[in-house]
Amino acid sequence: MVKNYHCGDLLSPALQSMVEKKLAKLEKYGLNDMVVDVHMSKEGNDFVLKLQLSSREHNLLAKAKSDDMYKNIDECIDKLCYQIREHK
Repeated sequence: MVKNYHCGDLLSPALQSMVEKKLAKLEKYGLNDMVVDVHMSKEGNDFVLKLQLSSREHNLLAKAKSDDMYKNIDECIDKLCYQIREHK
């Protein structure tokens, strides 16, 4: 799995570690040539996370917005897992 980060100065080592740990959950679905683009931004007081998953079988997008980036990571991973299960 290749991860492309588009985060500016929002990506700390702790956030990167958390994202990689959570993205490892997606490997159990056996998607071929999976690439995940991670977009982090800040809008006012809220953090926005967008995960775009591309593979041969799927092109999926999950987005979350809240005051906690770690919460956004969990929410986006859950959304991607749900979308993958629905498409299988």
